[in-house]
Amino acid sequence: SLSCISSPVRSARPMTDNTMDGLQVNARVVALGEDRAMSPVEPVQMHCTGEKAMKHAHTTTRRLTKIAGLTLFVTIFLFSFFGWPSNVIEDETVHRQILAALFLTGIILVALEDVVRLDKSAIMLVLASVMWTYHAASCHPTRSVEGHEEFASELGKGLEDVGKVILFLLPAMCLVESIDHMKGFAVVTRFIVRCTKEKPGRLMPIVCVLAFFLSSVIDNLTATIVCIKILQRVVPHNQDWRHSCGGLVVVAANAGGAWSPIGDVTTTMLWVQHKISTAGIVIWLFLPSFVAGVVPLFGIWWQARRCGPKCEDEAPEIDPPAASTNSKVVLVFGIVCILMVPVVKIVTGLPPYLGMMMALGVFWLVSEMADLASEEEEEDEETGHQVELHGHKVGVPAALRNVDLSSLLFFTGVLMGVSALESAEVLANYSEFMRRVTKGSDMLLAVRIGVSSAVVDNVPLVQASIEMFDEPMDDELWQLVALSAGTGGSMLAVGSVAGVTLMGLEKVGFLWYAKRISPWAALGFILALGTYQLQRMMAPQ
Repeated sequence: SLSCISSPVRSARPMTDNTMDGLQVNARVVALGEDRAMSPVEPVQMHCTGEKAMKHAHTTTRRLTKIAGLTLFVTIFLFSFFGWPSNVIEDETVHRQILAALFLTGIILVALEDVVRLDKSAIMLVLASVMWTYHAASCHPTRSVEGHEEFASELGKGLEDVGKVILFLLPAMCLVESIDHMKGFAVVTRFIVRCTKEKPGRLMPIVCVLAFFLSSVIDNLTATIVCIKILQRVVPHNQDWRHSCGGLVVVAANAGGAWSPIGDVTTTMLWVQHKISTAGIVIWLFLPSFVAGVVPLFGIWWQARRCGPKCEDEAPEIDPPAASTNSKVVLVFGIVCILMVPVVKIVTGLPPYLGMMMALGVFWLVSEMADLASEEEEEDEETGHQVELHGHKVGVPAALRNVDLSSLLFFTGVLMGVSALESAEVLANYSEFMRRVTKGSDMLLAVRIGVSSAVVDNVPLVQASIEMFDEPMDDELWQLVALSAGTGGSMLAVGSVAGVTLMGLEKVGFLWYAKRISPWAALGFILALGTYQLQRMMAPQ
């Protein structure tokens, strides 16, 4: 023991051999005790070293991915700027392959947004600019009048198609934001809170049914915006549960738009081109669309309860805003303005984007003349307290400040990139390739269109199908095209305007959507096609 060393009496005695041996033994024991006391440090050091190595590898991978993608963009831009090498610029096959590679690289960078730490809006804006610069180099607009006219025509067509969607999306977001700002959704919010107070799990089926039927009356984009705004009011405390409900809203809204001629832009295209009739699409596609929208509900609900935090946990008491008379008038009149868009489209043929612009203008004027935004207090977003708005704008002008422009820019980049692919006939060639591979099978063609629409925009694919095939109205091919193009885009977040809107408004990541929503959306897509085929088999010939 240590006492034999520290004792002065014992230390004064002469040291014998036995004493020396004892001291040596004691020294070994002390050293051994020190080693045992220090041994837990070694695993900690090794653990820290492993964490540093993993962090370094993650950082290196992120930098390499970022550098590789941006290097491709810069290289193609320099090729276009200097017009060299000529085979890269002039050869049509190489031209199409490079455009496709650029677009896929951009989609991959968007998918890895959380890894590379680059904003998806910036990526898609740069991507669209580089793709159109490269496409312009093949037309030589600065060398010949013919090349200038050709490029101006192609770019004008792309801008026209993109402008229609953006001019629809912007006033739609402003209108919904205005209704929300004036507490128009207070009635719906209080109803949903009351229904889900005891059982929060009811929220998901409620928003699923709401998005499905609402999108068939207005359209899937507006229905998605409305439902996301309601979710942000009802579930402000649980982001994972809100994201899961938002993913289901995308699936249900896309499915609801597939069985209505005014519910999705692709069904509207087929309807305007006299490929489908109103009665035909409702009769044949309602049940398959319902399957595509409702079946994923059970899988998403189960996975959200299994992987995310319990919705019952961390759920503080929500005090929904009071539904005043003004808020009820705002909600009713706002819905009337939105419903006015498809009605005017059917009666007068006015394009939907002009109808939505008119709806926003009418709502704006009436809300000011009727003094619907007369309340002088507004809830501060950071403190949650009521603040006075001395001299500040209220109503629609105040709501416009809350519109998310980054999501609009992201969607603009996506559409402009797709329009570049369409101008270079990349999508048309792909449609012909699909027709050859499917060997005339309408079902296989529908599956390929649905899977393809999850990666690129479904509008060019449907347009290419309209130009390629001459089947009569309400033919099985057109109904399958409407069903697959409408529901297939739900399999990836970038496959539909509703998914892109969810990414912008809720900051949902591409990989999160692919992990939590895509498998169930794909299952609903497959079962929807099976349901349609079963209907055809049971129908009298």
